[in-house]
Amino acid sequence: MEFSEMKMIWDSQNQEPLYAMNEGALQAIVQRKNQESERCLSRCFATEITIGMICGALMFLCAVALLVSGPALLAALPRMKAAASLWDILALVTAGGIWFYYSAYMYLARKRQQRRVETFDSSLRGNLERALSQTDFQIALARDIVWWGLVPVWLAGALWVGTLLQLKAAPPTWAYVVMAALLIGSLGFVVVQKQRSITNRFEPRKRELELLRAKLADPQR
Repeated sequence: MEFSEMKMIWDSQNQEPLYAMNEGALQAIVQRKNQESERCLSRCFATEITIGMICGALMFLCAVALLVSGPALLAALPRMKAAASLWDILALVTAGGIWFYYSAYMYLARKRQQRRVETFDSSLRGNLERALSQTDFQIALARDIVWWGLVPVWLAGALWVGTLLQLKAAPPTWAYVVMAALLIGSLGFVVVQKQRSITNRFEPRKRELELLRAKLADPQR
C-alpha cells in the first residue's frame, strides 16, 4: 500500500489543525487502498485454495488408479514396476490429504480475517484500523504458513516424488538425493521470500499506517 498521496495531502496542510485537513480525500485514499488489498488477498487465497484442491484430487485419483488397475497401468508406462505396493498407495493418499488440509487451512484463515475486518466502521479511523488489521494478518500469515502450510505441502511433494521413484524400476540413488535437494531448496527459497515480503513490504506499510493513526489522534504531533 502506497501512502505518498496521503503524505502530500498531509504536508500541504502546513501545521493546520486536524479539522482543516481534507479528511474526505484521506478517507477516499484509504478506502481505495483497502479495496485493492482486499481484491489482491481474494485472488491469492482463491489461487492457493484451488491449487490445493486440484493437487489433492490428483493424488487421490492416482491412488485409486493404482489400487484398481495398478499392474495394467504401470505395465503401459516405460520403466515402471509391474505392481504398486500398499505403501505406495498410502503415500499418495497421505499426500492428497495434506493438500486438502492446506486448502482448508487457507480457507479458514481467510474466513477468520474477513469476519474480523467486518467489525470496523466506514469512518477514516475505522478504515485505518481495517488496513492495520489486514497488514497484521498478512504478517502473521507469512510467518505461520511456513510451518502450518509450506512444510506440510513440502512433505506432500516429497511423498509424491518419492512414490514415483519407488514405482520406477531400480531408480538410481542419486535420484533421491536430487529430489531431496530440490525440495529443500524450494522450501528455503519460499521461506526467504516470505521473510523479505514481511521486512520490505508489510512492516513498512504497518509503520506508515500507525504513524497516520497517531497523527489523526494527535494533530499537533
